Amino acid sequence: MARGKKNLTLDEQLNKITNEIKNMESSLTEMKAAKKELEEQIKMNKLIELDDIITASGKSFEEVKHLLGCIE
Repeated sequence: MARGKKNLTLDEQLNKITNEIKNMESSLTEMKAAKKELEEQIKMNKLIELDDIITASGKSFEEVKHLLGCIE
């Protein structure tokens, strides 16, 4: 037969909630780090793709910057 839930004291409830918050904060920190890493990987992939495009065009980096209006 199933047992009923144990009634926790206020202090026990507070401790339980505090631990849950710590665990969630830890998970959130890990997820933010993973997000940052993925954003960096996406940025690097875009830079690699851009470099491939520039190389395939036969133009120099300076020529491309000038075409984009980055240099006067």
